Amino acid sequence: MVDRGTTRSRADAAMAARVEDALKIVEADGIHPALEYMEEAGVPRDIALRVLCAPNFHRHGDERRRGPR
Repeated sequence: MVDRGTTRSRADAAMAARVEDALKIVEADGIHPALEYMEEAGVPRDIALRVLCAPNFHRHGDERRRGPR
């Protein structure tokens, strides 16, 4: 089993936050500014393109939390 540790978890959370910010930029300004933002934020290009070009890959965090735990 691979031990991911806390550093990796924090990096993943930070990247997820940058992707969420980019999705807000898409709604306001379009795909190109969101792609530029993610590139400057250090999101790998393949991830940025997958998220921006395929909405079915978007996470729906709020929808997961609507049901009882």
